[in-house]
Amino acid sequence: MAAQTSPTQRRRFFELHQQGATYAEIADQFGFSQECIRYWCRRQRDGGGCETHRVWQPRGLLSQFDPKVRFVTLRLRLEHPRWGPNRILNRLKKRTSLRGLRLPGEASIGRYLHQWRRFRRKPKKKPEQTQHPTPGIVHECWQVDFKVGIRLADGTRMNLHTVRDPVGEAYIGAFVFATGKRQHRIKLEEARAVLRQCFGRWKTLPQVIQTDGEPVLVTPNPDPFPSDFILWLKGLGIEHRLIHNVTSNAEVERCHRTLSDYALVGNEDQVVVALQTILDQALDELNFELSSRAEGCQGQPPLQAHPDLLRPRRSFAPQWEWAHFNLKRIDDYLATQSWKRIVETTGVVPLGGKRRRYSIGRQYTGQEVEIHFDPSDRHFVFSLCSAPEVPIKRLPAKCLDRNALTGREGWPVGPGAQQLSLPLFQEEGVYC
Repeated sequence: MAAQTSPTQRRRFFELHQQGATYAEIADQFGFSQECIRYWCRRQRDGGGCETHRVWQPRGLLSQFDPKVRFVTLRLRLEHPRWGPNRILNRLKKRTSLRGLRLPGEASIGRYLHQWRRFRRKPKKKPEQTQHPTPGIVHECWQVDFKVGIRLADGTRMNLHTVRDPVGEAYIGAFVFATGKRQHRIKLEEARAVLRQCFGRWKTLPQVIQTDGEPVLVTPNPDPFPSDFILWLKGLGIEHRLIHNVTSNAEVERCHRTLSDYALVGNEDQVVVALQTILDQALDELNFELSSRAEGCQGQPPLQAHPDLLRPRRSFAPQWEWAHFNLKRIDDYLATQSWKRIVETTGVVPLGGKRRRYSIGRQYTGQEVEIHFDPSDRHFVFSLCSAPEVPIKRLPAKCLDRNALTGREGWPVGPGAQQLSLPLFQEEGVYC
C-alpha cells in the first residue's frame, strides 16, 4: 500500500507546478503517482485546500439502517429467544414506529444477531466414536451389510445379505430373501438365519460381528436396551460392533457391487430360489477359483492366499447352537448396564420392545425410574431416580430365555442320538 501524502507535500506539489515543473517530474522527485500529483495540484488551483476532509460514517452490522430498526430487532430477539430472522422481519414490518423506514433482509438480521454469543446456536455435540481395533487374523471379525429392495423382472423385490471377512478377503456368505413389492425391511429371523448358515458353512464362530445401525439389529432409543440380535450374539460369545460411517464396512460394501455384477445382473428374471443357487455358485468361484484384486491376495483366489480360512477358530455346527448358547454371558453383560425410563400413565415401564413391558404401579406415573439387572435371580430392579438406592419393585426378566433369544424351541430334531464333546464347549472355565 502506497504511503499517504501530507498537507505540506501537497502544497509543495502545487508550488513546483506553478514554477513550471511537470506532473511527471514532480512524481519522480517525491515518489508518488502522476495521478496523485495532478489531483492535488488541480484541487488547489480550483480553490480547494490541501487537507483531507472525510465524513465519518458509522460502521457495523445494520449501520446503514435507522437506529430504531436495530433497537427493535434486538428487543424482539430478547423477548422471543426462539424467534429466527424470518419471524423478526415479519414483526418489523408490522411495527407502526418503523413505517416508511427501510428494513434489512433475513440474512442481515441473522448476521446482526450472530455477533452476540447468547444468540448463536449451540453446536451439536458429536457422538464419541470409539476407535475399534483393526482385526489381524481371519475369522476375528465379519462385516455384515444389506442391500434392500432389489427389483426383479416380475416387479417383486428382494433383500441381499452379504457377509465378508476383511482379513481373509473372502466372501463368507450371500443370501437373498423375497420381500414382496412394498416391504423391504430387514427381519431379525433373516439376519439370524444368514449368520447360522455362515457359521455352519465355515464351521466356526467369529469373535466380532460388525454391522451398521439397522433398526432390527440395534435399538435406536437414546438410552437403548440391547436388541435381541445383540443378546443372541452375546449368548454365543460373539461381540457386536456398531459402525459410525460406511467406510468402516468398506469391504462388504464393495462386495455388493461385485456380487451384483457377477451373479444378479442379467438374472433378474429368475425366482429367488434360483438366484440363491446362482449366488452360491458365484461365491465358490470367487473364493476358490478366481484371482482376487484384494491387496493381501496378490492375484490369488482368497482361499489360496489365506488357507487359514479353512481352519475353524471356534468349532461350531448348527446343531450345537444350544450347547454354545450361554445365558451367563447375557446376565453378566446386562448386569454392567442401567437404564432410565419414564413411567407411562398405566404404570408400565417399557424396556426392550413390546414383549418386555413391566408394570410397577400407577402411583409412579410420570416419574423417572432407574433400572438395573440382578443376575443372581434374573430380576430387573426398579428405583426412582430421586432415590436410586431404594428399590421400589423387583420383577422377573421377560423373554430373556434361550427360546426367546435364539428363536428356537429346544434341541433341533435330527436322526439318532447326538453326542457332543464336552471340551469343545469349554470357555473361560465354564461348561455350557
